[in-house]
Amino acid sequence: MRRAVAALVVTAAAAIIWIAALPPAAVDQPVVFPHARHQGVACTVCHRGATTSARAGIPDAAFCAKCHSSLPQTIAWVQVTRLPSHVMFSHQRHVQLGQLDCASCHGEIKTRTTPIGRAQVRLVMTTCLSCHRHEGAAEDCAACHR
Repeated sequence: MRRAVAALVVTAAAAIIWIAALPPAAVDQPVVFPHARHQGVACTVCHRGATTSARAGIPDAAFCAKCHSSLPQTIAWVQVTRLPSHVMFSHQRHVQLGQLDCASCHGEIKTRTTPIGRAQVRLVMTTCLSCHRHEGAAEDCAACHR
């Protein structure tokens, strides 16, 4: 009986780890947005909070309409980069203070010609710790975890 329970626990744990390791399914964005065509514009022009707050922000249709005339009145962008609710992340700390390039976490987004359907870099604890070690940043649990 113990072996059966142990085998069940091991199988369940392996399944959970397998599912967690899989990349999330791609999502469709409401507007075809080629980042590559916007390379001449700094990321922080559209993602205004990246240097000043925890969230980078995604531009709304009114902001995009300043340069583009044929847009819907609202754009319901689908979020593709997510962190667990117990993780505190500040774009300002990483971009402004840490001087990290957006590609560090978001991959080579500037060269994309199609909308982003999934996170370009899997943001899990091992990814973050690897970067913190490489950059000489704090590894104190309380710095990132609530």
